[in-house]
Amino acid sequence: MRNLWNLIVQYHVALVFILFQALAISWFIGSHGYPRGRWVQRSLAWQGSWNQQLSQWDRRSELADLNRELLAENATLRAELHAVRGEAPTTSYQAAEVIRSTWNRGANYLVINRGSAEGVSRGQGLLRNNKAIGRVIEASEHFALALPLINQEVEWSVRIGATGPVARLVWEGGDVTRAVLYDVPRSAVFAVGDSVVSSGFQGYFPAGLMVGNIAEEEPEFDGQFLNVPVELAADFRSIRYVELASVQGQTEVQALNPSNTGTLP
Repeated sequence: MRNLWNLIVQYHVALVFILFQALAISWFIGSHGYPRGRWVQRSLAWQGSWNQQLSQWDRRSELADLNRELLAENATLRAELHAVRGEAPTTSYQAAEVIRSTWNRGANYLVINRGSAEGVSRGQGLLRNNKAIGRVIEASEHFALALPLINQEVEWSVRIGATGPVARLVWEGGDVTRAVLYDVPRSAVFAVGDSVVSSGFQGYFPAGLMVGNIAEEEPEFDGQFLNVPVELAADFRSIRYVELASVQGQTEVQALNPSNTGTLP
C-alpha cells in the first residue's frame, strides 16, 4: 500500500492531467453532435466487427460439432441399414476426425483422433462419404496413423465395376486426383466414367466401396496388361472427418497375407 501511495505521489501531476483530459474529451463528445456521432459510429463499427468475429468462431465450432454428430449418425445408420435389409452386419463403422494430414508428398499420411482405447487397430480402412480413403497402419492409445490412397508406397486391390476384373491401384505421385490401374487384362471391357471400387480382398474395406472412375486418358499397353488411368473419387486436400471400417474377419484375412507392408502379394 505504501508503495502504491508513493507511486501516486510521484506521478500525481501526470495522473491529474490524464484525468482532466478524459473529462474534457467526455464533455466535448457529449456536448457536440458531430464528434459524438463519429464516436458512436466508430464504436459501433468496432463492436460490430468484434461480434462478427465471435459469431464466426461460434459457427465454426457449431459446424465442427455438427459434423461429428452427423458422422456418428452415419455410422449408426449403416449398421441399421444392414439390419433392415436382413443382412449380416459384416462391417461396423466408427467416426473419427483427421487432426493432421499431408497430400503434397510422395509418402502422404493421416493422423486421426481415435486409438486403441476406442477399439482402433491396424488394418482398418478409412472412408468418407462411401469413398475409400486409406488404412490404419499404427495405433496408440488415443490416436492412429493411416496411409491414404495417395501414397506411393502402398498398392490397393480394386475392381472395375461390380463384376469386372480385379487390378492393382497405384498412386504415382504428383496429381492427387489421379492414380493408375495395373494388371488390367487386355480383353477387359470398360469405358470412360466406369466406376472403380474396392475388391474387399485385402480386408481393409468391404467390397464395392467407391474408389474412383476410369479417366479420359487412353490406357497404355505394357506388352501384357493395360495400365488404366483413374480419377480418384475422394478429395484428399480437404479431408476432415472419416469413418473407420471394421470388416468381419479382417485380422484373419490380413494375417494370411504373406506381405504385411501394404503391397499386394
